[in-house]
Amino acid sequence: MRSRWPTLLEDCRLASPAGELDLASAAAFGALLRGTDAQPGADWLIVDLSAVTFMDCSPLRDLCSAWDRSEATGRWTRLVYDQDRIGRLLRLTSLQERFPRYASADDAWRGHDIGQPGR
Repeated sequence: MRSRWPTLLEDCRLASPAGELDLASAAAFGALLRGTDAQPGADWLIVDLSAVTFMDCSPLRDLCSAWDRSEATGRWTRLVYDQDRIGRLLRLTSLQERFPRYASADDAWRGHDIGQPGR
């Protein structure tokens, strides 16, 4: 997994991993998401998965933990992706309601989800 350190988008953190998100990269992905906690505006988090080439269920625990941390403060964690396989993974794990699909970080910031692919 490659990533850029989260950047600030208004009062929100943006994490942009790239490459494969699997068991081998799960620790780095978790550290990326937890690293956003120390930053101002960390309660709002956008995870842009558009550069992810493969994702198994390994990163879901860290995504859910990030969502729980945001939710505890009345904020949110949102996912940007366009890959059908990520939507399918979220449906199969019953996480599609927690993580609706956003087309861009701008749409995620504004709360304009586009639903799940294949619905």
